[in-house]
Amino acid sequence: MFTVKRFLAALAITIFGLTGAQAADLAARPYTKAPPAVAAVYDWTGFYVGGNVGYGWGERADPAMSVIDGGSGLGAFLTTGFPGFPSGNLYPNLKPSGVFGGLQIGYDKQFGTWVVGAVADIQAADFKASRTVSTPASTCCNADESLSAKINWFGTVRGKLGFAANDWLFYGTGGLAYGEAKSTLGFVCTPGGVGCAGATIGFAGSQSETKVGWSAGAGVSKAIGQWNVGIEYLHVDLGRSSVTATSTTGFFTATTITASQRFVEDMARVTVNYKFGPSAIVAKY
Repeated sequence: MFTVKRFLAALAITIFGLTGAQAADLAARPYTKAPPAVAAVYDWTGFYVGGNVGYGWGERADPAMSVIDGGSGLGAFLTTGFPGFPSGNLYPNLKPSGVFGGLQIGYDKQFGTWVVGAVADIQAADFKASRTVSTPASTCCNADESLSAKINWFGTVRGKLGFAANDWLFYGTGGLAYGEAKSTLGFVCTPGGVGCAGATIGFAGSQSETKVGWSAGAGVSKAIGQWNVGIEYLHVDLGRSSVTATSTTGFFTATTITASQRFVEDMARVTVNYKFGPSAIVAKY
């Protein structure tokens, strides 16, 4: 029995020795570096189309009045006033304001964190203001001086320069503006006051013209997949537009009254766009 035990012990030592030697002869496992982490970063490059809606508030129209007198005496009235008309020219200084909405189309190209692009838009608008100032007189007549200003539609063609923070875009913009500026002008003098007799004198005119000016603003957009929503401020200056009123009553037909007004709007709007092309790129860290 003693011999058998010694034999088994020797056999075990031999087996473990061989196993250890074989393990020592095996090559060490090569080290494999873990793959880098990846993250999806929004890509603003691509064409887009969308819509917008907002509100615009006008700056002061600053009307400038001029008269070709034609013997009526209205030139003197609008500059210095008549006896009984101590205030003279009281045409209102309007601020046409209102809602608007329309469509836009554009293209952006991203270079790192910078984005450059171009956009064109057109909107229907309801920017309007009108007022009549009445001047009661103690002699001669009572005068009503009326003026209105309205923008029915406008559009812009602008460049863009922005900074992209993944799916957020902060940008400035500027370029061409165009739109319809419409003005109406009226002057009515009706008999009134002590010992006054005579006929009513009236002048009226309306003018609508397409004006070209400039625009500038800034905005921020947030991407949600292929869509993005944003808020944008825009300043639009269409310059001045003039309207001339002529006689409506057959008196002083050689006389004309002209008003020149500024058409300048500040506006805020919400934009919604759909972008074509990939919405993300893969960035390694």
